Amino acid sequence: MVKSVVYSLGSLVLVTLVAIFNLDVVTPPETDQANWHAYLTEDELQHPLVKYWFQRAAPDVHVLSALNNGPLPAGDVLSWEDRAQLIEPGYLDGENGWARFDDGSGYVAVKTFFPGATAEMIDWWFEWAQREEPIRYKIWYPGAHYDMSQTSTPNAPIYKNAKPYWGKSRFPVEDVGVGVSQLRLDFVAPTEFGFDELPEGSTMLAVRVGLPNGLLKTTDMIHYVRPVEGGVEMRSRFWIAREFEAMTGGLGLAAFLADNPFVKSLVVPENLPHELALHCANEYAQLASFLPEVYSRYKDED
Repeated sequence: MVKSVVYSLGSLVLVTLVAIFNLDVVTPPETDQANWHAYLTEDELQHPLVKYWFQRAAPDVHVLSALNNGPLPAGDVLSWEDRAQLIEPGYLDGENGWARFDDGSGYVAVKTFFPGATAEMIDWWFEWAQREEPIRYKIWYPGAHYDMSQTSTPNAPIYKNAKPYWGKSRFPVEDVGVGVSQLRLDFVAPTEFGFDELPEGSTMLAVRVGLPNGLLKTTDMIHYVRPVEGGVEMRSRFWIAREFEAMTGGLGLAAFLADNPFVKSLVVPENLPHELALHCANEYAQLASFLPEVYSRYKDED
């Protein structure tokens, strides 16, 4: 009897969520799925950037080994509450790895070295690569990145000394290992994640990831970039389904209904943390292979 009642309630929640998610609250600038393709068009094959599509880079073997070595021990997972440790000198246990928890949530950590790069280049890329030509996004992870569009985040705060991508909502179409889908990434100032000041020479991408219509934020993402000998390193962290909440333009009811272990276990595929970790390692190894060259060539053109 109890199991029957729980199952019925769970079904009711799912039906309600489906109804809510189908509401057209925030529409991405480009929603025509006919334009979603990872291959290059005839015009793109003539583009100067096309060479980076064919010059595929692989992640560091030590990174791949760590990601394929099973889930991280619980003690090596950086909790959201301890995220400030990410900008402290030195390294943490579990710089590369992933985990999935009993409540359906997950965690990803990946470290990528960018030879010859600077934090300024990273900031430039996260504005330049999201605009105009889809090939800019496609070369970032050939075969897995399909399309990109963006708009200003509804009711975004007015940030002091804002970087160009703060207050922007990006709508990438990509396959992170669990099928092609469109996401929404709201780029916010690091202060919204509790980082009031960053060490000199560093930068941080603070991102809320969720459904394209903004009804549900599913993941908190941080890419912290700091200078090291010979370039910079990016320390990426994803807290998957840590806490569902409405994004700007969304409805709190959706988050309220979804923020429980039953729904999280259904919404988050079991293999997502591992696949996302591999995706992250691959796309940033690819970016690291050409960023200084592309920056030198294009930084003054837009």
